[in-house]
Amino acid sequence: MAIVSADQFGPLVKKWAEKKKLDIDKVARAFVIQISASIILKTPVGNPDLWKSPAPSGYVGGRARNNWFPSISAISSETTKNKAKSGKASINKTKAASKALEAGDTFYLTNNLPYIRRLEYEGWSTQAAAGMVRESILEAEQALISAINSIK
Repeated sequence: MAIVSADQFGPLVKKWAEKKKLDIDKVARAFVIQISASIILKTPVGNPDLWKSPAPSGYVGGRARNNWFPSISAISSETTKNKAKSGKASINKTKAASKALEAGDTFYLTNNLPYIRRLEYEGWSTQAAAGMVRESILEAEQALISAINSIK
């Protein structure tokens, strides 16, 4: 298996896209949508049936999944109280933000809830015991291939 550092990844994709005569901005946008949707959909939705302790009165899961905020060039500090379990709001925000993305821009997908690190790194959820971001990064190559194939 070849290992490519992050600073080498962009130029390699650009060179490959140019060789295949693909619009590199479209590749970047499609990739951002693919990898972001993966992270969002892997974010667990609280399921009190799996918990050791009872859920608080009126608890509705889905807040972590809906608190992913896309941004370009600057990290978002936003949060929302949206608790829809589908994550469509976060995915739609990513699609909208990606329209302004150009190859070479820095794209951020940020979740500012105080417990998101625990979900990612401390196994707080059996639904995402290995994290959401880390699992999605392992699938980045396939996401890039999918992104490229989606714009042919």
